[in-house]
Amino acid sequence: MPIPFQFEILKTPSVTRIPGLALPAGSYVAWTYNGVVKNLQAKSQPLALVGFRQIVEGSVADDLILRRVPLTALGQVRIGTIWANNMSHTSAKFEEFDFEVDFRGAAWQHTSFFYASPSTRTTPYPMELYPLKHQKDKNWNIEFKLQNGGKLVVPCLEFYSRCYGRSEELNRILATYGWDEVNKRFYAPLEEPEESGKWKVKLRKRLHNGDTVFLAHAKYDPYTQRVAREIYGQLESQFVPRNKAPSFLKVAPWFQGPAELRCQGIWFDNQRSFLALRVIGGSDPDGILIERGRENTNKNIEGNPDLENDNAWEGAIEKRLIRPPDIVDLTGDDEPNHGTGAVEILDPKFVVLGIPRAVVDRHGERISSSSKNRRKGGNESTNSSGERHGSGSGIGYASIHAPVHLESHGALLDMWNATSSLKKKHPELIQTAEWFTFADGYRSDGNPKLIALEPIDEEEIPTTTRNWVYFDVKTARPRGLMVLRITSRGRPIYIVEIERRPRKVANQSDVEKEGEEAYRGVMAVIEDSKIFEQWLRRFMSDVRYIRGIVSKLIPHCPGLADTFTHPKTRGEYILGEAALLQALEKAGITPGIRASRL
Repeated sequence: MPIPFQFEILKTPSVTRIPGLALPAGSYVAWTYNGVVKNLQAKSQPLALVGFRQIVEGSVADDLILRRVPLTALGQVRIGTIWANNMSHTSAKFEEFDFEVDFRGAAWQHTSFFYASPSTRTTPYPMELYPLKHQKDKNWNIEFKLQNGGKLVVPCLEFYSRCYGRSEELNRILATYGWDEVNKRFYAPLEEPEESGKWKVKLRKRLHNGDTVFLAHAKYDPYTQRVAREIYGQLESQFVPRNKAPSFLKVAPWFQGPAELRCQGIWFDNQRSFLALRVIGGSDPDGILIERGRENTNKNIEGNPDLENDNAWEGAIEKRLIRPPDIVDLTGDDEPNHGTGAVEILDPKFVVLGIPRAVVDRHGERISSSSKNRRKGGNESTNSSGERHGSGSGIGYASIHAPVHLESHGALLDMWNATSSLKKKHPELIQTAEWFTFADGYRSDGNPKLIALEPIDEEEIPTTTRNWVYFDVKTARPRGLMVLRITSRGRPIYIVEIERRPRKVANQSDVEKEGEEAYRGVMAVIEDSKIFEQWLRRFMSDVRYIRGIVSKLIPHCPGLADTFTHPKTRGEYILGEAALLQALEKAGITPGIRASRL
């Protein structure tokens, strides 16, 4: 019988057409992932079974239509995407929520309806909440315990596609090859000694910078190695020649410890538990500093910092980023040819929650030109994400990955996080990083507290100026200042930032989104801390009357002082890092490093 389909439908941009779906006329929603099968035609591309239901007048049909799509296409064929004529331009809107979970063994388990049915074990979720094809469905889920006593249920293939690195190439390699071959395809020879206190990885050309943290753990962390090796091992052990039955993967979290996940899905169990049909973002594991290099035969230590490392290889075929309204056909039936063009297809962005892992780029990995050493490919309309073989079929190569999106915590906290991160990545540059209030003194633990500004009592001062002092005028909550002290190369450098009110800001497409006010930061080098505190008190008084235009106060500083901006640097991996490096340069510290890149 029909299943109610009461989700709001949203328009979504799409650049891919998958002719192999061959769905009947009508609209179909991608409902479930139903295992993995070997690809007997294009052997370097495992296939995922995706279940579709037809949408008919506010309901979906009971019948589930199974189609094989490349495993690398799961980021395009996400649960809830709606397909017609082999394309998707709309998607069901699910509720979105952030969850604090624990990736250690006692805090999660694998579960399925098949596993639960022979016993008294609880099913992953009520079947009527999101009906599947079989009551004893064999697809595995990861079930995380929540602090409220409920649970977060994530389908294993969704977790694998979204959380194991950012590129679909990484997922393809893990599912296609044994571990020795995986290592060859993940890492180029390091060609330098290992160092204590640092993990070094040199990424192969097809991999993306967003894969770095996973790849570092897969190289150095025995736990990550074990769970990553199990992907191919499970597929091999479950494969039976001439048997069309799929393999059902048990995918485990690839690191251990506390984590955050942002998911879209459906609440159940009186809002205590959540079925996560889509993973939108997650947190990086904390740990040792990672140094990233890339396989590149045209090194130049003075290279162009604005180039994407992934796209600029000596003799490589130029990749073309596909954006709407351009459309490319994606196939898993054929391998890409040698010498054909390459396209870059973006999966939905992945939001990095919390503080990103400290990653530094190895010097000398960037090239000075993005075009002079690259070959032009053709303009193939059909592309494949497998290994290049042969020629003549005109199949291009598709590089598919999820762009990393860093979520700002506000300029002040971004600046503190950037300071903490830079101290970890470059201890030779930053020896100490502390926040300051008159009540607490200098502290390095926790998030910074702010120093509240005093209200202006003078009636003759304009109302707009008197109101500026308040972060919230209605509640008379005063605006605060964040004060940091950085010790760099033996010199105390103070950073003073004004608390910003939230406001709507427009992006490059004139679409409004949540943002905050923009103010310059202040850098001051004052050797005597008592003199600094005296100046700070005067600064806190004067800044109120000029409504945060801090450049007017620089001449009154008893030491070296200047203002700095907060640039929106493309590809910046630690928000606030570019602003911090600018402040250090204003202090006369020339670190000789660039902001970390995605």
